[in-house]
Amino acid sequence: MSKTRTYNKGWKDMDIRLKSIGVLIDELITTDIKCWFAQEDVMHGKGDVALVGAKKAQEFNGRRNQLIRAIDEALGQGDASPTEKSYE
Repeated sequence: MSKTRTYNKGWKDMDIRLKSIGVLIDELITTDIKCWFAQEDVMHGKGDVALVGAKKAQEFNGRRNQLIRAIDEALGQGDASPTEKSYE
């Protein structure tokens, strides 16, 4: 029996600015876990599994960054989130 992962995209439906800090933190934790599993698919999957995992890992990492920025904004620390890479 093969294992397949289901990736829920329901979080895209609601404006991130309308969510409470608790919901944002919950989504951040969930997104981190989903990103970790997608990265596992990249590292240990073969063929299409690795490719799908790579795309999902990138998507989840982008969402993770959005959530971190939204949490910083909600806490009045919007300038604390770097918006660009700090390395060359």
